[in-house]
Parts: sequence; C-alpha cells; structure tokens
Amino acid sequence: MLNKKGDRLKNEEFFHQLGLLYRKRRIALKIKLLTLAARCAISVDTMRAIERGSESVKIGSWLAVADVLGLAEAWKSLLAEPVDPFEEYDRKQGLEEQILKRRVRS
Repeated sequence: MLNKKGDRLKNEEFFHQLGLLYRKRRIALKIKLLTLAARCAISVDTMRAIERGSESVKIGSWLAVADVLGLAEAWKSLLAEPVDPFEEYDRKQGLEEQILKRRVRS
C-alpha cells in the first residue's frame, strides 16, 4: 500500500491508517462503538483494537466491520483478480522450451 507521498507503508502504519479510516467512517455514520461491535458480533475490546490499528486482530473481524461500515467493496477489489506468482515464470519457461525446440543444429 502507498501513502500520500507514494512511499510504501509498513504493516504497522497500514493498519493504523486503516483503523483511522474505520473510526472516521463510524463517526460519520453516527454509530456508537458498542453498537458497531454488536452488529459485527465482536467484542468492544476487539472493536477498539481495530480502531487503534492493531495487527493482532483477526482478518475476519476487520472484514466484518468493513461490511457493516460499507467499506467491504474496497477489500473485495483487492481480491478481484487473483495473482499467480508463478504465472510469469511459467510463461517464460514455455517460451524457452519453444525456442529450444526450434533451434536448428548443424
């Protein structure tokens, strides 16, 4: 993830920013922390940890809160196109094999 300057964020900073986003959204929707926690079926302590940007909170809790706050689409967009880390390697290997098969030996 990139910050406003275009620099890479560390995990700690990423979760901190995400927690702030959740908190701002909750306040904008005028939902109390206790109410949001109940709607998400998580504890108030977990809800507080999310808003503080704790990295130890389970991803399912982050997603549950995002769904209630209307922020789930942002998470879904991250997963819209799965990336295969070996696809490029496999493609290159296939090209190399084709080149080797075409090679003319004298």
